[in-house]
Amino acid sequence: MKKNTQDSNRMGYDPLGKLLLQFSIPAIIGMVASALYNIVDRIFIGHSVGPQGIAAITVAFPFFLTIISTGMLIGIGSSSQISRNLGKDDEQRARKVMGNAVLAIAFFSFFLVTTGFFFMEELMRVCGASDVVIPLTTEYMTIILWGVPFQLISFCFNYFIRAEGQPRYAMWTLIIGAILNVLLDWIFIVHMGLGITGAALGTVMAQFLAACWVIVFYLKKMGTLYFSREAFVPDWSVFKEMIFVGFSPALMEMFFVVVTVLLNRILVSLGGDLAISAMGIFFSLDSLIFMPIVGIGEGLQPIVGFNYGAGNFDRCRKVVKLATVSAFLFFSTTFILAQLFPRELTMMFNSTSEELIALTVRAMRIGYLGMPIASIAIISGFVFQALGKARQSLILNLCRQVFFLLPPLLILPPIWGIDGVWSTFPVVDIGGGLLGGFMLRAEMKKWKSFKNEE
Repeated sequence: MKKNTQDSNRMGYDPLGKLLLQFSIPAIIGMVASALYNIVDRIFIGHSVGPQGIAAITVAFPFFLTIISTGMLIGIGSSSQISRNLGKDDEQRARKVMGNAVLAIAFFSFFLVTTGFFFMEELMRVCGASDVVIPLTTEYMTIILWGVPFQLISFCFNYFIRAEGQPRYAMWTLIIGAILNVLLDWIFIVHMGLGITGAALGTVMAQFLAACWVIVFYLKKMGTLYFSREAFVPDWSVFKEMIFVGFSPALMEMFFVVVTVLLNRILVSLGGDLAISAMGIFFSLDSLIFMPIVGIGEGLQPIVGFNYGAGNFDRCRKVVKLATVSAFLFFSTTFILAQLFPRELTMMFNSTSEELIALTVRAMRIGYLGMPIASIAIISGFVFQALGKARQSLILNLCRQVFFLLPPLLILPPIWGIDGVWSTFPVVDIGGGLLGGFMLRAEMKKWKSFKNEE
């Protein structure tokens, strides 16, 4: 048996604690590195341009989320198929899935770039850009749009690489990109004084080099899978399942795009550009805190998918429990840290505006109240995605992003002002965690019956 095939098969027999650690740590490092793209831009811009610069990047954030949503549709919808097909020892089908995913990347890249260029100012104004911020946002986005294909390639290919049991290489994709982004931001913003243009240039160049890194993995045939001419022949059954499985997480992200736009518009009406800057810092810290749990979910996904495809339901149940407990303990720890040191965390982005610091500290103290319970919802979502259970994943994500978020967002701000905006986040975390736990428990009971039938 080839070594590369053994890398996939070990998910069926290696100790689960060791496997989850081996898959999660690279994913966690990679997720944190990925979050640093926007965080680093906001840190450099916050100190060089000021609160208005942070507001300009925050207004553009919904477009970044749209790219991520597209990447999740393709990446999750494909990697779920890849891991299950490898579990069934069907490498040809797995290659077909990966080739068709590349076609999807090309199509969506063209669509996003052209839409962004033709309707840039209109989109940014819908996202809450004021007359003061719109020139900075346009300056930033004009360059960022060129990096969309590179971002989708590195994002989606990392899903493929993890699906076949190579999480360390996927981790280095994001680490290299993050390190280059920091270095290039320093050169363009601090050394050359290019301001928000430098932030955009640093991001795009880092995304390009990260894309080159993942392409090399397959050009050199370093994994189980490789590209072949027949893999690029469109297969509608692959696209159908890609959309079916990836639709739920992608829809969740798109709902978050809508919510972010709504948040921008509510905040700018209540507190102007400064309130949007506070939300930009809040979301930057939020992504840094939440990404490790996403990393655990990413590490969990191929293990669950492989063992479910192989009929190892006991291993599925044990690794899900292990991941859930680990995520809960991590969030409990970070919740305490966020409550004890919110000012110090905020000052990483701007240390001169006391009004901005006070507003962001208030956002953190209120917004993170439900953080520990959110871990259950996140892990549950990844489990359903790994199993190809699109309906359950869709229900969970719809409830989190619609029923638990939109009503509080529309009701609380008119009553409590800006505090009402921050108060919506604990409602989402607690409601989503309770529902995810209930649904996951029901799913795991089915695994016992599957085993008994055998």
